[in-house]
Amino acid sequence: MPPSPAASAPASRHLRLWWRRRGRAGAVAATFAAALLAAALLLSLSYFASLPLAPASSSALVGLTLLRRAEEKGALCLDGSAPGYHLQRGSGSGSQSWLIHLEGGGWCRNLKSCASRQKSMLGSSHYMERQVEFAGMLSDDEDQNPDFHNWNKVKIRYCDGASFSGDVKDELQNGTKFFFRGQRIWEAVMDELLMKGLRHAKQAFLTGCSAGGLATYIHCDGFRALLPKDSRVKCLADGGFFLDVYVFRSPSTALDVSSKDFF
Repeated sequence: MPPSPAASAPASRHLRLWWRRRGRAGAVAATFAAALLAAALLLSLSYFASLPLAPASSSALVGLTLLRRAEEKGALCLDGSAPGYHLQRGSGSGSQSWLIHLEGGGWCRNLKSCASRQKSMLGSSHYMERQVEFAGMLSDDEDQNPDFHNWNKVKIRYCDGASFSGDVKDELQNGTKFFFRGQRIWEAVMDELLMKGLRHAKQAFLTGCSAGGLATYIHCDGFRALLPKDSRVKCLADGGFFLDVYVFRSPSTALDVSSKDFF
């Protein structure tokens, strides 16, 4: 015999109450779980915020040294100003090791482009930064530069326009005087560095990039001859072999562009 509607009413009411209570309990549990998750996230963020920040790069800023008695020696930048270099002294096991880096910057291929350089750091020390960062193979950070970090390191600034190779007394064109004295710059800077300890080097490394790489080719043998016979000397040219060959004709100037204009 089927149950009467009156008998089934209490059962359905109990079922609805049970479902509502279960729903409330689930909501409470979900709320509690969300609160726990939020608390864990906040704790994690607080922990990471309390950690010390990673140290900034320890690469040092190294001051510019202008060559002494440059005019007397005839060792001058394109505009007649004194050339310069940056020297960072070595320490410990690297105190008698030297790394010499020749700065690059292409060639000036005619009087017009050389005149333009006279008003830039590639032709005048008046425009050179008074401090530069020593990074990469010039860095004093052992992690960044494990091989050379404690060596004496020198960056020779490039301001003659011809890979430290010219030796012309003077050149006057349209009232502008040019000084193509790269060879004299090289010799005078080397003389000054020898007096500052290079002559006692037990090992030395000459390197340069671009136009400085070509200068490395040019001066490697002479550099070796300056140092003690029992010293270990190496040279490395980075991108310094480029020929004076036609590349393309510039649409803006209608001038032929050679490979030397890029390095």
